Amino acid sequence: MAVRFELREFGTSFATRGRGEVVREALLQRIGEARSVVVDLTGVEQLSYSFADELLGKLSADGLSLDIEGATPNLGRTIENAVRRRAPAAASC
Repeated sequence: MAVRFELREFGTSFATRGRGEVVREALLQRIGEARSVVVDLTGVEQLSYSFADELLGKLSADGLSLDIEGATPNLGRTIENAVRRRAPAAASC
């Protein structure tokens, strides 16, 4: 069963690898042993490539199954690029 993670709990605008690392660690603590996560981006307005790569790219590269919901087209493109760079067929938005 997938664990749901609502990014909006951490804000609406995200940038920097450092911030991505903090959020990734919070997500990993919440999901425990789960290997499937639904990341809900509803209400998120901005997401930098470096943040997306640090959070979602690394999770995908580590073998976590990611489903992305609520992403605007611009956010979706950023996420797809970050995830594709690390794991070519891992996720779609």
